[in-house]
Amino acid sequence: MLNSPYGGKLVNRIEMNKAQKLTEESKEMSAIVPFIDFFYDTFKIADGSYSPLEGFMDEGTLNSVVEEGRLTNDLPWTIPIIMTISDEDKKGLKEGDSVVLKSKNGEAYAILDIEQFYEIDRKKIARNVYGTEDIRHPNVEDLLTRYNKNAVSGKITVFKKLNLPGGKYEYSPSEVRSIFESRKWNNVVAYQARNPPHVAHEYLQKVSLELPGIDGLFIHLVIGRLKKGDYRAGAILETYDTLIRNYHREEKVVMGSLSITMRYAGPKAALFLAIIRRNYGATHYIIGRDQAGVSNFYDPYAAQKIFDEYDVGIVPLKYTETFYCRRCNGITSERVCPHGPDSRLNISQTRIREMLSNHEEIPTEIMRKEVADILSRGNVINMGED
Repeated sequence: MLNSPYGGKLVNRIEMNKAQKLTEESKEMSAIVPFIDFFYDTFKIADGSYSPLEGFMDEGTLNSVVEEGRLTNDLPWTIPIIMTISDEDKKGLKEGDSVVLKSKNGEAYAILDIEQFYEIDRKKIARNVYGTEDIRHPNVEDLLTRYNKNAVSGKITVFKKLNLPGGKYEYSPSEVRSIFESRKWNNVVAYQARNPPHVAHEYLQKVSLELPGIDGLFIHLVIGRLKKGDYRAGAILETYDTLIRNYHREEKVVMGSLSITMRYAGPKAALFLAIIRRNYGATHYIIGRDQAGVSNFYDPYAAQKIFDEYDVGIVPLKYTETFYCRRCNGITSERVCPHGPDSRLNISQTRIREMLSNHEEIPTEIMRKEVADILSRGNVINMGED
């Protein structure tokens, strides 16, 4: 049986059948154009990815998450899901009002029923969630320079689906669950990715599929707001599609996208991402080295250790660092490989980016040729714009 939704019920705050009615009603409402992080989060609240959340967090919930790593009902939850607004947007609004949310292109897509206004302590969130106030951390920079002090909480209702970066791969949890059920899968292992695949990624996916009782693999790609140095959404989708078609048994794999802004919170982000995959029905979750980390802000295995502290109802599959061993002539790890560092070809996205930048050929010991060919076309890495 597929895993149950987190909190016991899959949230659905999408009212497409009331689109015309809500569109008309929204014309009389004040409008807010949310910052892109909150834009993405609106759709993930609505489609159930963030179950049991039905809206943006109020002050009590935010404080509980930041201070205790739990929702107010004691369910583990480690990443704030908040919406901040400017003083100008807040002007004239009061608790109990409803406001229409619009895209940066002016398209109305959701209604927020305001429950509470409050001020956030941005430095406290940075310290407690990301472990630092260092502005070199991308999410901390967002908190301290892009988020406003005014937060607004309340349930949301999405009445228009807008195009998200994942395009046709942007499935809701209920849609993915239907795919799993049609394939008669009960035990599904989820794989978190935000970069094109190299051979060590493929190794972890296939080793996990070999585990007794595992019916299928769910590759779920985080594709949202870009920071400098990230791969573009199209490159990630195309390379994974190519890998699955050429090197996986396609009937054993489902690929989907998750259009959110990546939270580089190391262990706390890993737990949050596991909860999301439970909402999609996954029973197992792959955690490699330094999942959801950035630079050197986190211990490489902190993302695994947090699952010893919090139980979110999904089985963590913990893997040590993998590498290509020239003597073993394949991908392996310290757990099983007897050879020393001189025999290893370490595989990292940093090295791959360097080779792409220098127009070097990427060895097949690091990346499948079909994948490398896609990346070698150029214009696959974001150079700084959002």
